[in-house]
Parts: sequence; C-alpha cells; structure tokens
Amino acid sequence: MANTPRELAFKTLLSAEKDTSRSIDDLLGNALGNSTLPPPEKRWVMELVYGVTRLKLQLDGWIQFAFKGRYKKAQHAIKVLLRMGTFQLKYMHTSEHAAINESVDLCKRVKQRQAANLVNAILRKLQKLNLEQILAPIKDDLKRLSIETSHPEWLLERWLTRYAVEDVIQFCRHNNNPPKIWNRRNALKVSTADFEAFLEKEEVEFHQSDLLSSFYMVENSGKLLVSQAFRSGWFSYQDLAAGMVASLLAPKANETIVDACAAPGGKMAFLSELSGGDAIIKACDASSSRLNRVYENIKRLDLPGIEVKQLDAAIDKLPEADGILLDVPCSGTGVLNRRPDARWKRQPTDTESLVDIQTKILKNSWGSLKPGGVLVYATCTLEPEENWGVIDAVLKQLEDAEIEAIDNEKFKPYIDERGAFSTLPWQDNMDGMFAVKIRKQA
Repeated sequence: MANTPRELAFKTLLSAEKDTSRSIDDLLGNALGNSTLPPPEKRWVMELVYGVTRLKLQLDGWIQFAFKGRYKKAQHAIKVLLRMGTFQLKYMHTSEHAAINESVDLCKRVKQRQAANLVNAILRKLQKLNLEQILAPIKDDLKRLSIETSHPEWLLERWLTRYAVEDVIQFCRHNNNPPKIWNRRNALKVSTADFEAFLEKEEVEFHQSDLLSSFYMVENSGKLLVSQAFRSGWFSYQDLAAGMVASLLAPKANETIVDACAAPGGKMAFLSELSGGDAIIKACDASSSRLNRVYENIKRLDLPGIEVKQLDAAIDKLPEADGILLDVPCSGTGVLNRRPDARWKRQPTDTESLVDIQTKILKNSWGSLKPGGVLVYATCTLEPEENWGVIDAVLKQLEDAEIEAIDNEKFKPYIDERGAFSTLPWQDNMDGMFAVKIRKQA
C-alpha cells in the first residue's frame, strides 16, 4: 500500500510502463479506490499521473537533454522517477525545491536508492532550462513538433495533411489539457430546478448547454461523484458531443432502439431518458465484462424497458429495430485528452483493421433495421477512413440506404457539407465525434 501521494503515483505509472495492455484509467482507478488518502491528495495524484502520461514524450525530451548515457536503455523505474520529477518541476504548482527534494526522497521510499543522485543531478540541470533550449538542437521540424506537443510523429504527419499547422498545434494543446466535464441530468429522476439547486448547494459552478438542456458543463466537480445524488441516479458524466450523437435517433414511445455497441452505456441511458423511459431499448455488446458497466448504469439510473444482450454486432444477428445506434470501435483520435495513454497505444497499422471491423458492423447491422428506420453510424475519431470512408464504401453495396442530412437548427454549426455531424475538439470545446444518419427506404 502506497503511503504518500508520490508513492501512489509512482506505482501506478510504473505498472502502466510494465503492462501496456491495461489503461491508465483502470490502473489509477484501482489505486485510488484502494487508497486511504484524503480527496485533495487523490486529486493531486490524478493531476500528476495524467500529466506525466500525456506529456511523456516531451518529458523524455527534457530528460534526454540532461542525461549522460543512453536514456532509452534506462530501467522503467528510473524513467518514471525522472518524468514525475520533471513534470512537477515544470508543470505543477510545486516549488522547485520541493519538486527536487521530494523526488530524491521518493527514490529511497520506493527502493530505488541508487537512483537518488542521478535524479537530483538531472532535475537540478533542468531547473535552469526552458523548453525552447530543449527544442533548439532538433533540426527536423516534425520531430521537434512531436516532442514539443508530446504526440507521435505518425499522428502529426496524418493531421498535417488535412489541417493547418496552427490547427494541429491547437489540437495537441487541447489533448494535453484535462477534458471539460459535462453532467447529463436524468430527466426521468430530477427536474431542472432541483438539479440546479443541488449544484448550487454543492457550490459547483455550472453552465447549462444551449444545445441539449439536460447537459451541464461543471467546474470543481470532483465531489459530485461521491454524492448521494449521483448514487441515486440524478445525473451521469457524459460529454456533450456524445449526447448530441445519441439525440440524432430521437427515440419515441414504443419504438425499438438497438444500441449495438452499447458498453459502457452512456448513450443507451440517454436514449432511454430522451424517450421518457417509453422506448424499448436493446443494449448489445460483444464483451461480457464491458456489459457489467451497462448493468451498473441501468441499476443506478433506474432505467425502464432496457434489455441487455451479449452480441457481436459484426457477426451476430441483432434484434429487429426502428432505430439503430452504431457507436463503433475506432482509433479515438477525437478523445485523446480524455484517454491520456491512447496516443501511445495506437499504431499506424491500426486503421486498416479498424475499418474492416467498422465495415462488418455496419453491413451486418443494416439487416436488422426495419424499412423506414434510421441507423446512426458514429465514431469518436477524426480519421476520414473510419468516417466517410466507411460510409461511402458500404453504401455502394446497399440499394435501400440513403444518407439523411441532419436537420437540427441548433446543431447547424456542427453539420458538414454532406449533412453529417462532425466536431473538432480544439474549436468546439467538446469531444471530436462523427455521426451520419442513414435511412432505410420503406
């Protein structure tokens, strides 16, 4: 059991380095769940762990500048200690004295005493340097941008073919900051007045969305997660863009709606709430473990009329439906600030396999849509191959399918020239998402 915030952060980051199959969210969630640290110290740990994860490439650039020898060959524990110290020194409200001395002390507490002198020497060198000095010796523009923004070169190269350099830099800055927090009021459980009164009582700053009235951007909201109101299902955490995508189906009473890739269940829940609890929602997912999250959401939010099925939308026959939501697996480049380690897990070759899965899901699901029904295909990626690329390829093979332009005046700023929903994170202050409505001819 870690006894201090720095020990907890160290053990979490070291676990992430050693086991890349587990997400930093899961590792940190488990660590904080088993910790007796008070809430302010837990929040400090989150800031440190997520900050180090996002800025890992830049932090390594700082360290390599001052490191004598082959830093790439250094042990995982040494790298984690140096990254933690550097992040505190350059990006946290920690005094330089404390950042250095506490990092040296941490070496001893986590049985890395032999690294104490090295950590002390590196951090004292970095104390006198700024980022411009670190980047100056790098002559290759792409490599310099990669280290400066802490994003893989291959991702930057992709984005620079579609966006201006200034936009790519803004995008990366967005990804390196904590995401905005949105709450979705459960209209089945609590009124607008009562929910806003609750937020005011908790001294939480909030702003109600002009696009979806049940969504609120909230500040200083950490305590809400442990509130009785959350446990009672008054609200959920969901980004506004995800809510906008789900709302495109506009579920009505007695309609059968299939959420084919439902886990963890946020969009499924909103679909139920939008229908007043009167739609018949069938939540499907291929993963039994991920469906556990769906069951948890249904129970906490007290949602009626939801049937859960373990089905693989790429190969299994889905229930017949008036509307289908396909929030397909994707590269997730629109939510990189929300998934701090995703940029390091993705590879350039992933796109081809993802497009194959997305294509299979769309083609297979289409057969379960009733004539006259609507299917919404959605991703949280900005990559065109996974968005219009999939849609255009599949629609050539479906004679009874036609794109239905999204007709919502409030959403107009987020509708592209072909009628699909599309958001850019650095411009729109929400997740990057893509969604297109496809109508089956009656």
